[in-house]
Amino acid sequence: MRSAGVNIAHSICGGVAGCMHGYQRNTTDLNLIIKQSDGAMVKQLLVAEGYLWDEQNKEFRSPGGVAVQFLIAGERAGKGAAVFIPEPEGELNVEEKEGLSVVKLSLLIEMKIASGAGNIRRTHKDFADVVELIAIRKLDGSFSRFLHSSLRPTFRELVRNAQSE
Repeated sequence: MRSAGVNIAHSICGGVAGCMHGYQRNTTDLNLIIKQSDGAMVKQLLVAEGYLWDEQNKEFRSPGGVAVQFLIAGERAGKGAAVFIPEPEGELNVEEKEGLSVVKLSLLIEMKIASGAGNIRRTHKDFADVVELIAIRKLDGSFSRFLHSSLRPTFRELVRNAQSE
């Protein structure tokens, strides 16, 4: 995120990151990870660019109507999760895709499983995204070694679901 010489660490996550990792699906919003310390600056920059804050949905709306939601590094990735949202920088957390900073596949899968496990309204969408990423990227149970230990059993079950097709 750059504006007027300000460079704010961020990484794309959520559905757009899933697309950038190979699972092409429709998504109506953009999810970005930022540091809590950058929150005020991000808000100031977005407002200056004509974005509007939607209090009810806890998101910004671009002048064209696109929803932009922020996840804060260090917060839990899901209700009661042992997994935390990663920092939006560093080679262990992000990779560059098409010139954009995108959360690594293993961390995206962690966040989706943690989010889905902690919120019944998100379970089907987040778990479906993981199953599709498993199928498209041809992941198997051994990929679980890259995930937080608390998520490995769920990931392996999702692998079985993806392979049963």
